[in-house]
Amino acid sequence: MWSVPGMTCTGPSSTRSRTGRRGRRACDRRHDVLGKLPLVEVTMDNPRQTVPHAVGLIQHKMSVPDVPERLVPRPRIATALGTLIERRQVVLVLATAGAGKTTAVSQATARLPHPVAWLSADATDARPGRLLAYLEEVLARHAPAAHQVATRALRAGIQHAESAGLLAESLRGHTLVLVLDDLERLGVSGEVWETLGSFLHYLPRTVRTVLVSRRDIPPAVHRRLDPTSVASLREEDLAFTVEEAAEALRLNDNATTDPAQAVSATGGWVTGVLFEAWRSEEHTVVVGGEADPLHGYMSSRILAELSDADRDFLVTAAVLDEVTAGRARALGLAAPARRMQSLRSVRLPVVWSRDGRTMRFHPRLREFLLEQLGRRDDEELRRIRLAHGRLLAGEGHDEEATEVLLQAGEAAEARNCGARVILRVIERLDLPVAERWLDAFGPVGPEPHELTTARLMLAWARDDYRGGTAIADALLDAGTRDEVARRSERAAALMIYCYAQCGRPGDVEDILRLAGPGAEVAAVRYSLGTMYPSYRVDTPPELTGGPSDAFVLFAKYWFGHLSDLDISLESHWGTSLAAPWQIAALRAQGHTRRALELYERTRDSVSNSLSLHAVLPELLLDAGRPGEAITALEEGRRLALAAGARTWYLGFTEGLVRLRILDRRDPAVSMALLDGLDDDPLIEQAVQLSAKARAWRGWLLLRGGADADALDCLREAVALLRAGGLFLELPVAAVLLAEAEWRAGHEDEADRAADLALEVSGRQGSHHVLLQVLGEFPAVASRRIDAEAETDTPWHAVGRALAAQGANIQVAERMPAVTVSEFGRHALLVDGAEARLRISKSLELLSYLSSRPGHAADRPRVLEALFARDDRSTRAYLRQAVHQLNLALPPRLRLTVEQNRLSLADEVAQGCQSLLMESDLAHANRLTGRARLSAIEVLLARYEGDYLPDRTSQWVEERRRALSRQAADALSSAADLALRLHRYGDAVRLCERATAIDPLREVAWRVRMRAANALGDDDGVLTAFQDCEAALAGIDATPSPSTRRLLKRLQR
Repeated sequence: MWSVPGMTCTGPSSTRSRTGRRGRRACDRRHDVLGKLPLVEVTMDNPRQTVPHAVGLIQHKMSVPDVPERLVPRPRIATALGTLIERRQVVLVLATAGAGKTTAVSQATARLPHPVAWLSADATDARPGRLLAYLEEVLARHAPAAHQVATRALRAGIQHAESAGLLAESLRGHTLVLVLDDLERLGVSGEVWETLGSFLHYLPRTVRTVLVSRRDIPPAVHRRLDPTSVASLREEDLAFTVEEAAEALRLNDNATTDPAQAVSATGGWVTGVLFEAWRSEEHTVVVGGEADPLHGYMSSRILAELSDADRDFLVTAAVLDEVTAGRARALGLAAPARRMQSLRSVRLPVVWSRDGRTMRFHPRLREFLLEQLGRRDDEELRRIRLAHGRLLAGEGHDEEATEVLLQAGEAAEARNCGARVILRVIERLDLPVAERWLDAFGPVGPEPHELTTARLMLAWARDDYRGGTAIADALLDAGTRDEVARRSERAAALMIYCYAQCGRPGDVEDILRLAGPGAEVAAVRYSLGTMYPSYRVDTPPELTGGPSDAFVLFAKYWFGHLSDLDISLESHWGTSLAAPWQIAALRAQGHTRRALELYERTRDSVSNSLSLHAVLPELLLDAGRPGEAITALEEGRRLALAAGARTWYLGFTEGLVRLRILDRRDPAVSMALLDGLDDDPLIEQAVQLSAKARAWRGWLLLRGGADADALDCLREAVALLRAGGLFLELPVAAVLLAEAEWRAGHEDEADRAADLALEVSGRQGSHHVLLQVLGEFPAVASRRIDAEAETDTPWHAVGRALAAQGANIQVAERMPAVTVSEFGRHALLVDGAEARLRISKSLELLSYLSSRPGHAADRPRVLEALFARDDRSTRAYLRQAVHQLNLALPPRLRLTVEQNRLSLADEVAQGCQSLLMESDLAHANRLTGRARLSAIEVLLARYEGDYLPDRTSQWVEERRRALSRQAADALSSAADLALRLHRYGDAVRLCERATAIDPLREVAWRVRMRAANALGDDDGVLTAFQDCEAALAGIDATPSPSTRRLLKRLQR
């Protein structure tokens, strides 16, 4: 609808109140459908907690629009739309310009009991970082937890889509309606839609979103939404009925138009009816598309009827989103107050403020006027753009000013504006915008240090270390590098990092001497300690929430501080910042499945990251994909070489040798790669690379039988790793050294090296890496176990874990997830939905095959296990059981029968609870300390209940007993661990559970006795012994001498 002068605010929604969760504000709203006035106040969930307006953001874009002064009540639309918003998480309102979309949404949301956040998009929001800045600001007005979430995430280098997801997740616990209007201005494709799709995907269900657009929403958004949570309102729903058209014409003092004829001619198009555009010769009836029926009408019925002065004013002022006399005067327009007074008396598609001093165009009118403006000569256009750019700069809108001044050809002025805002543009990862600006600014004399910092940040974001070094060298040649390093801590940190990656430690030292002692320089210095011993410090710097945290997390991984990487920073985006190194830490701790899942979630957003390429290969190797692992390392070497990152390149080469060793590739090629490393001058200064290269050479020499040479290499490697505090690979090198020392006849030295490996591995919270290398050299563990006097030592635990090592996890393309509940109840679930099987033996058959070696068995064995006989009847029953099972399973996972042998797919077997329990127990045995105790308690709680409780077959009884023994072993081990951790009450409880399963487990009774003693419970000590004695008496046995000696010792 259009604004008509001289009318007062009426209608039921003109004073609608908005209610926040903890505060209520009533505001008198004067509405106009085709424009939105800025709100002075902001509705907050907590009126005491305020969030300041973000600098450089246009406030009226984030205001809920007003309804028209003369409003046709349309309760059918308001009710229908309100119902859709309440019932569906996303509502699409898609219709032609002027169809009344904004009015309908404004009316409907005004009737809802929830706060409303409104954002009207424009063309600048097609930059994903810019859109996130506005989304963050408008949401923070209702949910303070959203303040700066996306900004900080982008500043830390997290991609737009993931930052959008983090912003969405910050709204947990808040109920509100978010309206995104004018989305057609974002274009038809591009990263901005991927970002918006991610935002919508992660929104909590308490947040409703209304998307308003003249075009269909692109597939990039649709594929991230659950179709069942989306509803739409379209052109035909918004069209005027004859009755509504009659009322609208009456309100607009039009008694001559036949409403039925108007509706018929326009298809009910709201604007067409009100402005009689259908009477214009240029009108074309198009409903639901992007045809432009208004342009001819605007030209012949609006502009043509204005005076030349008013027409020129209107066309020129169209560059302004909001027109005031002062802003128009800044464009060089004469007598702006008089012109606005003149225009106020004309019926125009604009919105006027209540005092008549501010005018805002309807988007369709503004588009038309800007098209008219574009027909003026170049010099006139340049003059207007220059004045507009200077106005925006004076108002603090530096980003918009930069764009407009560049259009005007004023690179120098644009440069000054851009310098004030470019770091924010980069931090929100709108990198193409920053690159375009820097190219347009050109190398015109000395530049502000903010632009230099921006160039360095772009180089870092693009993994372009050669480019970053070139920038620093250019500063050096110009004699300004020292000044930049002193004035900008971030520039100094980035120059240091680029120089370090390019293998120029001398330049690194030069910058470090100049830079101040700030957090960013401290972070990059800490990371240098992983390569150069002189920079090593024992205490890592605190995480700040900025991009430099990546340096700290990188270093903590290589120092072996794996538990420090399992973090959740105060801000919502902290965990994502750590993603590559969290993947690596999970892999090093044996959590291969979780590491792969995290990798799959993050790989698209950091696909060009050298960090991700550094951690991926060993993960792929652990997952049983050695070919892909080698390929990933080769790709990492190529990327590092292209980036000029010598340190990364040498690291990828060293990693390639390690993977070749683990995959038992040609040792001659591996030796040649190591020779190449030794010939590089940088290797002598880079202690980590040098130490690992020596360790891998020793490994190859051990395999080749050159034991004496291997011993020299491994002694040097272990000494370097210990001196540098590089504990990640130290367990591997120490095991290799233990084997080399033993082969040389140095038994004591071998024991000390083995103990060092165990100690460091325990410090990392997992024995995963240790067990991997012991898989090749199990004698190292065997010798240490033989040398132990007791039977419950850490080395015995390692031996048991080594014996229980299972197969690698294979991760192929995604197939339906199949799980089989076996404890407490027996059920088959496919993607979470329980399958109904007509024959109960189908489930027993599945569980039986999963328990067999290779998940397969010959038919006679199956018949014996399931039916205890083999005849025509049981064979027919088995065929039906197989058939029913295959009907329930996904096609690619069905049971196969070949040559009288039944085979179950590995993916199905791995979903059986009993196998998952055994796998989890094996993993828990790799852990140490509190992590192990916690893992055992969690998994035993997860698998509560009897195994296949409704089955009595002999094989089930045997399997049930075997699983019970494993559970008792785990409980007994956990009880002993709890005792050593001084958690005596937990130790008693765990012993009780262990002996309830297996009362003959004497080691558990001994732990219970020691725990009771630690609690000062002398009666408990004796009771535990007597219970043990009674249990053993059941098999005509008595407690062992060690148990009796323990009783005597504890009773003293």
